[in-house]
Amino acid sequence: MVEVWIYPLMVVATLLGAFGSLYLKMGSRHLERGVKNLIFNKMLIAGAVLFTASALLVVIALKFGDLSKVFPMTALTYVWVAILSWRFLKEKMSREKLAAFVLIVVGIFFVTG
Repeated sequence: MVEVWIYPLMVVATLLGAFGSLYLKMGSRHLERGVKNLIFNKMLIAGAVLFTASALLVVIALKFGDLSKVFPMTALTYVWVAILSWRFLKEKMSREKLAAFVLIVVGIFFVTG
């Protein structure tokens, strides 16, 4: 059984993971050779911190919920990444992508319900 509070926790966790991906993508634009550039790249650091926070929230959710119900919720990250990519990176959003995202959300409801 999944505790009710795990649902919003997983929404936050997936959003943090999606923003982590966005920041890693933006940080990769400025990535050059050398450890110094890697260490002082604020976007990469922000992405890593957000991913870590996301992972910690997922671990908390897994402690109190069934793996077979909690883990499928991580698929929401795909939806958030596409929305963020469209909004901030000007990536294209097709009807096929939108349909796939609807199917992901419906699938999550079936699995966790």
